[in-house]
Amino acid sequence: MKLMTMGLLKEAAREFDGALAKDPQDATALLGLARLHLAQHRPNEARPLLERLLALHPQNPEARGFLARLKAEGEKDEGALNELRALAKAPKAGFTEFYNLGHALLCLPGKEAEAAQAFVQALKVEPKNPHATTYLGVAVWRQGQLPQALKCFKYASTLATRESLPLQLAAKVLVQQGEIGKAQLALQKALQRAPRKAELHEEFIKLSIFSNNPKAALQSALELRQLDPKNPNGPYLQGLVMLTSGKVEDARRLFREALVLAPDSWEARLGLARALQLGADTDVAQARKLLEEAVARAPTEPGPVNELAVHYLEKPETAAKAKELLGKVLETHPDEPGANLNMALALAKTDKAAAAQHARKAQKSTDPSVREQAERLLKQVA
Repeated sequence: MKLMTMGLLKEAAREFDGALAKDPQDATALLGLARLHLAQHRPNEARPLLERLLALHPQNPEARGFLARLKAEGEKDEGALNELRALAKAPKAGFTEFYNLGHALLCLPGKEAEAAQAFVQALKVEPKNPHATTYLGVAVWRQGQLPQALKCFKYASTLATRESLPLQLAAKVLVQQGEIGKAQLALQKALQRAPRKAELHEEFIKLSIFSNNPKAALQSALELRQLDPKNPNGPYLQGLVMLTSGKVEDARRLFREALVLAPDSWEARLGLARALQLGADTDVAQARKLLEEAVARAPTEPGPVNELAVHYLEKPETAAKAKELLGKVLETHPDEPGANLNMALALAKTDKAAAAQHARKAQKSTDPSVREQAERLLKQVA
């Protein structure tokens, strides 16, 4: 258990496996290994260990709690959730009971406030527990309390100096607050702690591209490809880096590599379509074909729909198609700035009142060019 607390998970696993090899009924090792799997988000590995332990000790409160948590989270079992509530109300309830209840509640919609209360109770028992601190942050974040969430994630990162999750979550909150530079720094620190965690590289690359800093993303793009050569996100994201850097030919090649690895990827089609519309040898017809294929695969995704709508709006005979596609996106994403701008353009000549309504929504975009176009359009339809 001490090794787990120190963050030495591989070493802890070896210790538990060694104990179980000597005694398959070692209750401490069974529970410890189950907790280790749960900490690494491996419920399928944890469950049989808990069931073995309960077969030996049916009233073990920790094993009962962990198994009930898995049932509540995976099967949305109301009975299991009530068992967790009962365990948390027991006179001898401790950190584990409160933590399991909070963790299970986070998996259910509308239970964030109750989850936060459970994590607060857990932290009264173990005030410096990094996991409870992190998930308290998640619970308040989902309630829209961004400053409180950020405070939790930052504190958790100091309590667990080897873990990347608190910093990864802090970066997401910072992006919501518009602190892009600070978010990038948080992700860089997370990558120092977990350099082989692919999703961290992906998030850092996307954020660097968003902030128009492809140079910062290049190393992560290369490392991502080395970590998992068969992951289509590797060449796709590297293609975005090349495209943002103005290296169109490299971008086209990389997007085609991504399509070989993921033939149904709408993202790679969108990337290749964009690349084919840039450079010396543009191919607008092929780009449009790729956009149509992307939209067919993802009809409510703003990216490909907005790009295809621009093509359709260029010709009167396809303007109706543009409105139809944009309508599907706006049903799912009613405040999406790009789709609102394009719908405003589509309606500008036929329904000025509706066009103005969509243009006002587009004015809220974080993209200055979208805001400027929306403002110009509002003056025309006023």
